[in-house]
Amino acid sequence: MVKVFLVEDEIVIRENICQMVPWAEYGFALCGEAGDGEMALPLILKEKPDVLITDIRMPFMDGLELSQIVRKELPDTKIVIISGYDDFNYAKTAITIGVEEYLLKPVSRQDFVEVLEKIRGRFEEENAQRDYYEKFEQDMQQYEQYSRRDFFEKLVSGNVGLNEIYGQAEQLQIDLTASAYNIILFSMNRKEKRESWTDTYSQKETEVWEQVERFIQDREEFLMFRHQAFSYAILVKGAEGQIDALTEECALHLKGLFEKSGERFYWFLASGKSVGRLSMVSESYENALKVFTQRHLRPDHYIHYNQTAFEAEEDGKVDLQDVDAAAMDTEVVHTFLSNGLLEETGSFVEDYFSMIGESALESRMFRQYVVLNIHFCTVSFIQKLGYGKEQLRTDLGLEAGHKDPVAAAKRTAEGILKKGIELRDESSKNRYRTVLEVALDFIGKNYMDADMSLNKAARAANVSANHFSALFSQGMNQTFIEYLTELRMKKAKELLRCTDMRSGQIALEIGYKDSHYFSFLFKKTQGCTPSDYRNQRGDAK
Repeated sequence: MVKVFLVEDEIVIRENICQMVPWAEYGFALCGEAGDGEMALPLILKEKPDVLITDIRMPFMDGLELSQIVRKELPDTKIVIISGYDDFNYAKTAITIGVEEYLLKPVSRQDFVEVLEKIRGRFEEENAQRDYYEKFEQDMQQYEQYSRRDFFEKLVSGNVGLNEIYGQAEQLQIDLTASAYNIILFSMNRKEKRESWTDTYSQKETEVWEQVERFIQDREEFLMFRHQAFSYAILVKGAEGQIDALTEECALHLKGLFEKSGERFYWFLASGKSVGRLSMVSESYENALKVFTQRHLRPDHYIHYNQTAFEAEEDGKVDLQDVDAAAMDTEVVHTFLSNGLLEETGSFVEDYFSMIGESALESRMFRQYVVLNIHFCTVSFIQKLGYGKEQLRTDLGLEAGHKDPVAAAKRTAEGILKKGIELRDESSKNRYRTVLEVALDFIGKNYMDADMSLNKAARAANVSANHFSALFSQGMNQTFIEYLTELRMKKAKELLRCTDMRSGQIALEIGYKDSHYFSFLFKKTQGCTPSDYRNQRGDAK
């Protein structure tokens, strides 16, 4: 309903207007009325009506004075002036203020209704425009996601000059200005189907990621980037004396969101050490990355750089030498095989053996038990992927004759896990192709649907939206929205070259409800307007 506020000093006229129009029938609701501008103003500021209908000549504060204040305080409110004085100066002032309509008394019901319907039409058009431009901003954020990941990799590598970093940041409209920085790495993965590289579509997971994105977007101190395939990074920036508190605030807020998601997800947060220069962000990243490898051993935790590797968050420090074979939960190995990266294997093995305890590993029999446990877990894992146990060819007697048998056992364990991950990745590539084939077929048949989205494509391919986004970017070397926009623009150029369809018709044909939005996006991506492209007969970009 469009809210209307009426200001008229003559009671008879005011009551007549109130009764003359069936407000609800035309999509309006009369939210208030007053006899003069002075009485009306506080009520208007409280109700924030969509439309103000006011007389001009009133005691205490006339309609033009009221309109000026309302235009300043509530710029989106439409103003309709009703006056019994056919005076050009009034009309001229009303136009200067930005009044929508100027009506002379007596106003007939038909004229009044026509004006209201005209204003409602403007509201609907403006709301549609606002929705589409907001959608465009969201699309552009996704459109630039691939570039943002490339930018983040350069930022944390420590090998790229600051001039290049600031130049790319300006292109991506990223504000890096701060006196201190820190890095947070985080991931959230489904617990089901631990042997699989991905999972089925989950509305709950999608909602959690949307909450995460909204939180980050609302805070200028936090910038989020995709880190690895299924993990993210946040660059925290702020004043030197506040950076640690900002880091803690961000991490704890995300921790709260993940905990609310229930027991269906594994999550992990790791933060680095704050630094005082942008050129030193790579150090903070290295700190965070070292802690981040703990996610395979300590899921559902937030650990920052100055905590020991297995320090409990709430229960105090854990003496690692007290940890025995009972700590070797096979789920830990399965989790790493499901989600770990090949380059993390060495760090995982070091942390895993440390968790077991140095004293226990002095026993040759126990070391062999640990390695065999990893071997059989890996065999079970690859068999669920469809491989035979013969694929895991590993010499389990590698430590014999070595001066450092513990180091030899670690190398053997590392070799087993690396082979398991290589087979997992090989299986994943085959599944990637299947998922992408399904998704691309769905997009190709439905790209003209105005409601086409990454979530819809993910549902069609039966994978989670977050994983689908990562897989699509990896497999196609562009984001989902880049691909969809490219597909739509290709069809638009074909229609511009080969038909006489108007721009608005073409917009509807390829999935854009608003022709202005289509034209804006066409120029943004193709370098010229649709009409210019048509006039150039395809010579434009």
